[in-house]
Amino acid sequence: MLHILEHSLEDLIPMLPFLFLTYLLMEYIEHRNNQKFENLLARTQKLGPLIGSLLGIIPQCGFSVIASGLYMNQSISLGTLLAVFIATSDDAIPILIAQPKQAQTLFVIIGLKIIVAIVVGYLVDGLIQSHRLSNNHSLHDIHEHCKEEEHGHGIIYLALLHTFKIFVFVFIVNFVLTWLIEEIGADTLNYILVHGSIFQPVIAALTGFIPNCAASVILSQLYLDQVLSFGSLFAGLMTSTGLGLLVLLRMYDNKKDILRIVLIMFVSATIIGIFLQLF
Repeated sequence: MLHILEHSLEDLIPMLPFLFLTYLLMEYIEHRNNQKFENLLARTQKLGPLIGSLLGIIPQCGFSVIASGLYMNQSISLGTLLAVFIATSDDAIPILIAQPKQAQTLFVIIGLKIIVAIVVGYLVDGLIQSHRLSNNHSLHDIHEHCKEEEHGHGIIYLALLHTFKIFVFVFIVNFVLTWLIEEIGADTLNYILVHGSIFQPVIAALTGFIPNCAASVILSQLYLDQVLSFGSLFAGLMTSTGLGLLVLLRMYDNKKDILRIVLIMFVSATIIGIFLQLF
C-alpha cells in the first residue's frame, strides 16, 4: 500500500504548477469577462452555436452556467445552449495540460469538440423550432451556483483552492485505480469497463452527466491509465457540462425540455464516441 502511495505522489506532484497556472488563468478570465461573454451570447443569435462552442471550450463552470441562465431567459437558442454544453470539458483540460505528453490528445479533443458543438448546435436550431419558456430567472441568482465558494477571496486564493481540490481528487482516483489493477489485475478492470468494446463509449457518456468535476477527472485519469479509449473519453467529455446541467435541473421547471437536452447530448456523444472507437 505504501509503494502505491509513493508511486501516485511521484506521478502527480509534477503536475501541480501546471494546474495552478491553468486555474489562475481561468479565475482571471471568469472574474474579468463573464459579463462581456454573457452580452456577446445574448446579442449574436445567428452566430450563437459558433460563439457558444468557442466560449464553452474555456475550462471553467462560468460559461455553461451563463448559457443555462440565458436559455431560461429566452436569450439564446437550444442549439447555442447545446454548443456550450458539448464544448465544455470542465477539469479535463487542466489535467491534460498538466501532462505534456498528452499535448496532441488535448489539441485533438479541443478541435473535435468545437467542430461537433458547432454542427450539433446549428443542426438542432435548424430542426427544432425555438420555443418560448414559461419561467424567467435572474442571471444574478444563477451566477451564484458558480460563485458559492468565493466568499470575497482573490483569484490567487481561488486558484490555489481549486488546484488543491483537483489534486486531491486526482490523487484519490489514481490511488484507487493503481490499487485495483494490483488487486484484481488490469485484464479484469478492462473487462469490467468493457475495454475495446463499442459499449464503452455508452458507459462513458452516461458517466459524463455527473454534474460536477468528478466525471471529467475520472474519465481523464482512466484515459491516462489506458483503461478508456479515446472515443470513450471524448464521449464522456461531450456530456460533461460542469454546473450547467445542474443549474437547469435546479431552476428550470420544464423537465421535458431538460430530458430532450440530455437525450440529444447522449445520442450525439454515443454515436461520435462509437465512431471514434471504430475508426
